[in-house]
Amino acid sequence: MTWSRGKDYYLLNIRIKHNNFSYDYFSLNNPHKLVIDISLHDEKNSKEDKILKGKEVLRKEEPRKEFPSRSSREIKTVVIDPGHGGLEIGAKGKFGTAEKDITLDISFKLKAIIERNLAFRVVMTREKDIDISLDNRTAIANNNRADLFISVHANSSYRKEASGPETFFLSQKATDEEARRLAYLENNSAELEEGIDRENEEEIQMILWDMAQASYLRQSSQLAESIQKELNLLLGTTDRGIKQAPFKVLAGVACPAVLVEVAFLSNADEEKKLGTEEFQSNVAQAVFQGLVNYLKLHSQE
Repeated sequence: MTWSRGKDYYLLNIRIKHNNFSYDYFSLNNPHKLVIDISLHDEKNSKEDKILKGKEVLRKEEPRKEFPSRSSREIKTVVIDPGHGGLEIGAKGKFGTAEKDITLDISFKLKAIIERNLAFRVVMTREKDIDISLDNRTAIANNNRADLFISVHANSSYRKEASGPETFFLSQKATDEEARRLAYLENNSAELEEGIDRENEEEIQMILWDMAQASYLRQSSQLAESIQKELNLLLGTTDRGIKQAPFKVLAGVACPAVLVEVAFLSNADEEKKLGTEEFQSNVAQAVFQGLVNYLKLHSQE
């Protein structure tokens, strides 16, 4: 095991000569610790254990804990992340609607629908108007062993006519310049600068290509596509498609993760809708249906 230090990050390199292994990891706070659990599997011994009195016996085995892939087991915990909060109001509409309030309202509705219809545990990264750092949001997900992570946001654009939902999953490279700028604003909402910090992109790249996180990209894209489809169908909104961008809040989560921009606060008509119980409930229902369709897809694997 070796480690090296960059300008603002540490790189840990673990070399394992054994070919048959699985691993898990999680973080702890106060003090901050990273715990890595590596399990080696002895193929020779496992074969010998299956032979009894010269006859091979097929026995029922406990499912081996495979990390990071979780598609083969029942999903138990969903973490919902209401974007922004506290001093971080996020986007703000023409009529004064704050993103932090909309995301919390929709997240509560989504939580209620999931708990009412599925036997899953639902955890929210915040349940009131408080500041939660991006690192703490991902820590909450990982410490609760999240199987799915859904971050809820409301969009904003310099183009006032921009409308409709957008669903993102993680990538170092943004789908387009608008997605790239949105990721920058979400990652640095307290520091609205003109350009995108290259060091920030390097940090995202280091996290993204971690063995665990990279393996979730396919599942994250499927979850994003399923949610986006339902938002378009239920709300009758413009299909802006699924996109990729380097969102920090997605980078550190050890499970399939998406960020949903439900509508544009910069669009006066959509701002009015976002303030209504009916529209918020429809959004929550659409995200839930997208989640259900994703679960059905993976139940067939």
